[in-house]
Amino acid sequence: MKELSFLMFMVGLFFGLTVLCRRLTNPNHPDRAAFFIPSRMMFNLLWGSMFYIGYGLLMFPDFWLRVGLSLLEIILLGYTLVMNDLRKKLLSSHIPPSRFAKKIFDHAIKKQQELDKNNKNYSRRKAAKILGLAAYDLETDELQKKRIAALETAAQNGQIGHEYLPEIIKRVRQALQN
Repeated sequence: MKELSFLMFMVGLFFGLTVLCRRLTNPNHPDRAAFFIPSRMMFNLLWGSMFYIGYGLLMFPDFWLRVGLSLLEIILLGYTLVMNDLRKKLLSSHIPPSRFAKKIFDHAIKKQQELDKNNKNYSRRKAAKILGLAAYDLETDELQKKRIAALETAAQNGQIGHEYLPEIIKRVRQALQN
């Protein structure tokens, strides 16, 4: 059982490093989205990574390796909590975002605007990522409509006051209609 857990730890670590390298080497990929609703799949990967890093903390006796894994665990936990908070604030119209959340939304939308200068049209995959859905969830029109309505409500209520958000919503709709 120890060997299987260690193998899963190594696979998770390799997967995380691969994703990080891909993001660093190809920052202008057409399907990259800076502004998005965090998805369930993302949370599953984060919680799974935290679980196996915790396992690594228990298994490795080296002090400095444990310190490094602890720092990584703390960073992932903080990132997960922030993403969960942002998801709640994007999907529910009755929770007002904090100043910190508004700064994150504004920064993400500005970055999305820069990405959109290079890539004019959204693909279905990019639209799904922005809506926080998996590719197989795109077949469900009801879920798409709920997510788009949540973004429109956030734009109309002033939860996200950036002027580029309606353009993002328009591009998502166009990608989903194609």
